[in-house]
Amino acid sequence: MDYAYYPGCSLTGSARRLDKGVRKVFRLLGHTLKDIPDWNCCGAFEYGDRKELTRLSGENLRKAKGMAREVIAPCPACSKNLKEANGDGDFRVYNPLDLFSKDFLSGLTIKRDLKGQVFTPYYGCVLLRPAETAIPNTSVMEEFVMNLGADVAGEKVKDRCCGGNQFFINKWATEKLSRMILEKSKGPILVFCPLCHMALTTFSGNERVVYFTDLILYVAGEEGTL
Repeated sequence: MDYAYYPGCSLTGSARRLDKGVRKVFRLLGHTLKDIPDWNCCGAFEYGDRKELTRLSGENLRKAKGMAREVIAPCPACSKNLKEANGDGDFRVYNPLDLFSKDFLSGLTIKRDLKGQVFTPYYGCVLLRPAETAIPNTSVMEEFVMNLGADVAGEKVKDRCCGGNQFFINKWATEKLSRMILEKSKGPILVFCPLCHMALTTFSGNERVVYFTDLILYVAGEEGTL
């Protein structure tokens, strides 16, 4: 299946690993991601003016017309903004976690299991709220690792804010919030948000913070992903 692909700013910068992982997972499953030409910033969290933010995201959807009705946006802030800009319903906008159900991933050839391992799936703020743009399955990462024999931890902090959007303004607040999550985690922390990855990695010490796509590629036999 063909999807229009919106990488957004983070995935072309500090979160290139997530971009590469998403592209590889979709390719392994037989899907094609076609980059939206000349895409622009969606506004992320920076615009206080919601009307302007919606306009920016709407521009990206306009540029996707004629490519595909389904649009993939891996960054949670980007997918939220594009979903909100899709008021006329011309597109179906997805964060990959919207799609990564057991059925969707069933085409993956599993070469490694996760028996005896423990992971902390962490979703953060934007993937789980508000309800209008949240992912439909709020335990999608837990189900994946448990189906492969692993245990999960950190249930009480999976939806806590890490303070990532305050990192360059009030770093002390980001550290305080991130450490609350890190203290309740066990094993590698699985994330899908570039901001969460940056915040938690900065204060993680010896704890590992990895993108969920890295784990998917690991069980599919890829080297150097976990």
